[in-house]
Amino acid sequence: MIRTFIFRARLGAFALIVHAAFTLAVSDAAAAPAAKYTFVAPSERNVVYGMDHGAALLLDVYRPAASNGYALIFIMGTGFTASGEYNDVPLKELNRYLVDAGIFPPLFGGKSHAFSPALEAGFTVFTINHRLAPAHTWKTMVRDCQRAVQWIRAHAQDYRINPAAIGGLGHSSGATLTTFLAVSDDVADPQAADPVNRQSSRIQAAVAFSGLHDLLAYREERPALAGMLSTLTGRTIMFETPDHPIFATYREASTISHVTKDDAPMLVFHGDADVLVDVRQAQALDRALTRAGVPHELIILPGADHGQLKQPMQPTPVDHAATWLIEQLKKTSSR
Repeated sequence: MIRTFIFRARLGAFALIVHAAFTLAVSDAAAAPAAKYTFVAPSERNVVYGMDHGAALLLDVYRPAASNGYALIFIMGTGFTASGEYNDVPLKELNRYLVDAGIFPPLFGGKSHAFSPALEAGFTVFTINHRLAPAHTWKTMVRDCQRAVQWIRAHAQDYRINPAAIGGLGHSSGATLTTFLAVSDDVADPQAADPVNRQSSRIQAAVAFSGLHDLLAYREERPALAGMLSTLTGRTIMFETPDHPIFATYREASTISHVTKDDAPMLVFHGDADVLVDVRQAQALDRALTRAGVPHELIILPGADHGQLKQPMQPTPVDHAATWLIEQLKKTSSR
């Protein structure tokens, strides 16, 4: 199903949006100006959900005032990349930093965090760091996100959540990774020495804002940003013929290549004035989900750009997402 909401979106400066959406090379968060919006502090900060040769993979936990028993994993977008500096803003905190620094307004029409309506509705929210390019490619990023889901499920009793009711929400590259959580095969290993890795890595519902889903098409749509795809895949397409294996690499790194009929339901948002990720990316995912018979909804927001998917859509995109997630998770948790 495709729905279109017409509203006027204020287009931000292109350079600032590119900076915000496609790099973590920002100055120390402590140097950011005073916040203009109200942000809820995490209930638990820097919880270790996995290790990479001694380096910790961290998440923050936001506990609701009254739990509805559902969990939400939130993945912020960053163009899949990081500068690799010691003062990089952690991905799990980047949403707030970009608002405080005046680079982004609160994303998707929200009044603070993109996940605030879900938190207020009773979701226990987990915001994560994951490894990034150029040091790591897409497979590592997806595996980190899967590990986070496994960790959440392994600790479901601690947070009083239903392990069969975990949703995902992401923006930009985070939307791509959230989609991968919905369409990828389960990596649970019943024989794993680590009990966390015995857990399912699948989510039961996914919300994707402004995601990238067909890498080969993206090269044609946004040739100036093809370098990002090289860091994501670890391969650079130059003058190879169409039968070269490198094209298969790009297809494998595209979410649309992994869609099957048993995938989680999806809610997809995209602005048709997005100068970074063309709306055709969302439409390609919509076609793939339709062919496979996966329940989903595509909402195209005319005039909206990459980061400012905002009002006067009523309810706002993030409010609609929270309601939709509850509806979907009620179905799975009642089975």
